[in-house]
Amino acid sequence: MERKPLAQMGLKEIRELARLRMPPEAWEHFMGAAESRTTLRRNQRALRRILFRQRIFHDVTDPDTSLKLFGRQLPTPALVAPIGSFSLIGERAERQVADGASRAGTMLFVSHAAKSSVREWAEGTSAPLVFMGYLTRGREDVLNCARTAEKLGYAAVGLTMDTVQPVKIGDHVPLSTKDGRPRKGHPASPRDIEWLKREVSLPIVVKGIMSAEDARIAVDAGADLVVVSNHGGRILDFNRAAIEALPEVVREVRGRVPVLLDSGIRSGGDIVKAVALGAKAVLVGRPIGWGVGAAGAEGVERVIAMLTEEMKRVLILTGVRAISEVTDSVLIHEGSQ
Repeated sequence: MERKPLAQMGLKEIRELARLRMPPEAWEHFMGAAESRTTLRRNQRALRRILFRQRIFHDVTDPDTSLKLFGRQLPTPALVAPIGSFSLIGERAERQVADGASRAGTMLFVSHAAKSSVREWAEGTSAPLVFMGYLTRGREDVLNCARTAEKLGYAAVGLTMDTVQPVKIGDHVPLSTKDGRPRKGHPASPRDIEWLKREVSLPIVVKGIMSAEDARIAVDAGADLVVVSNHGGRILDFNRAAIEALPEVVREVRGRVPVLLDSGIRSGGDIVKAVALGAKAVLVGRPIGWGVGAAGAEGVERVIAMLTEEMKRVLILTGVRAISEVTDSVLIHEGSQ
């Protein structure tokens, strides 16, 4: 049967095409989550419970989805999440993700767990880059990568700090996709944030925040941006959804630093919901994997474009001129009027 052109595909169709084209082990890894997968399912279920308040009597026809982050002007708040396992999809997958981010004009967060080096990511894209280090690889390696990122003009560097235990796929801990070694955890300490803050001049990102207390500790230690994330449901089973933790984190930081949301984004509407609850932007994970698995760089570009188109539709139908003007007044929480 003849398939639709990529430009006409929705996310479900891209996901199905990715399932057919990706190696089975890559598909299993990307779709996997810890133990019962409850956290993975809750991320999306919690987003689905939030509704929009429709408004039609207004003159909004071409809403602005652009924003500025780390001094970089971006056309969309849909950013590429730092995923270390793109290489499971294929030898060129990381380069294709980088190329797709360039085409979409979005910001690319790159993982310390990826096979590409900090320099290789920079050579493969014109997208603004953020390096996210893993302390499980040691401070020396993190610092070498962070300093290289600084020299290469990255927008920021940071630490993914929720891996106090390694990620799980079902009931097992997968081997590292970078070097095939067993994964391990690393204690999270504000001293690590203070250390990296002293060593580099770039803004410091801290990912893995799921509570007001941790947000306060991270910001007090020097974080310039925090990412609310439950690691896509791969760390703690029966965790809260990231969108459920977002409001308390936003209240706690009180505008001192931007807050991003990661985990569970599947539509442009989800992005508008996150922004309405206080996020500056979101990190898009699994859908980027489906995009590159289905159609390489063009698939990544299509996923970002589709999410942005959906955002614009929501803004028009809620009467908001710009993503920067979205507030929780556009939302209706299930059970409220």
